[in-house]
Amino acid sequence: MKTLEVLEKVLKGKRLRPKTQKNYRMAFGSLARFSEEFPSDSVVINEWTSSLNHLGDGTVRTWFSFVNAGGKYVEKIMGRNENNTYRVPNPCVDAERPRVSKKRRRYFSPQELGAIIRACKDETELLLVLTLIDSACRIGELVGLVGKDVGDGFIDVAGKTGQRRYRLDMRICERLHVLAGGDNKPVFRHQSGGFFPSGDGLGHRVRRITERAGLTGARLGVHTIRHSSASLLARETGQALIVKALLQHDDIATSMGYIHDVDDMVVKDDKYSPVRILGEQVKGSSQSPLRLGEGRFGSDVAVVPVDGGDELDGLLRDLFPGVKDGVAVRTVLRSEDLRLVRDAFICYARHNNDGKVTRASALMKRMLRKGGSEFYSRK
Repeated sequence: MKTLEVLEKVLKGKRLRPKTQKNYRMAFGSLARFSEEFPSDSVVINEWTSSLNHLGDGTVRTWFSFVNAGGKYVEKIMGRNENNTYRVPNPCVDAERPRVSKKRRRYFSPQELGAIIRACKDETELLLVLTLIDSACRIGELVGLVGKDVGDGFIDVAGKTGQRRYRLDMRICERLHVLAGGDNKPVFRHQSGGFFPSGDGLGHRVRRITERAGLTGARLGVHTIRHSSASLLARETGQALIVKALLQHDDIATSMGYIHDVDDMVVKDDKYSPVRILGEQVKGSSQSPLRLGEGRFGSDVAVVPVDGGDELDGLLRDLFPGVKDGVAVRTVLRSEDLRLVRDAFICYARHNNDGKVTRASALMKRMLRKGGSEFYSRK
């Protein structure tokens, strides 16, 4: 069977969106130029994907996935012959799946999202951007949004796999009702006054807003806003299930792909340091397993057993700067700083029972008495 014949059977037999049909045509068109006959084994598929070295890893993986899906479909509908073998076997079954190099995903920071909001020229653009940020819905799901689909605190849309309900701020919902002007009228109108034919038109409009905001670089498209909303929620809650509910995913593994700023959190926050956690757990034990070498950081480090609970942990000591005699500091400590100091005092009191615990308590009270006011928090 010819490769293009397989493509036609897939397009006629499967209910596909226009964009999906386009991807099928591109993938099978590339394979047809490489092999006019639809491959009967995985060797040809491997040679075909290897020849696509002028394309990106993601494109090669996508095209392979579409050929694989088409091969599965034709294998199923063509059935088996008298020898109990498939008349048109799927050549991708034993083929090597193209690998995609791991790349750092792009997402907008809160400051960049604020710049996008400020770059909106009219209420329609503003409501479009706010809806995308707050609901984290896909741009294609807003194409068919009409007035009756906007509820009190949610919107009902036709998603990739069926009906979806995204939560949305009630104030935005009220403005969307007014923007639609009727239950069956589109909320976001094309220049002609009707519906957008696809999500591409709305997506281009959002991209123009991001460029107007002065943002540069790759991936300035609307889907980056969806990633950014998920990242903001993941950072705030730390719960993947909440992110899954926000994004309306069927599989939580899909949601995990949107939580991609955790690396930054781990790198920038010392509370994720295994050394710090280890130091806290072994502090005060009868045998501390670590001791730093005689020098400061950068010198040789020896990991040796240390007997006795009275010996100071040099590793923890080096994590904090020393305090010279006669030095005093007057600074503005905000609420998050004061809570961190309080946690440190509590941790010390948990592992020690000496006069310094009382002094630490008195110091905490003195700090709050002298500097604990809303005036300093605004400075």
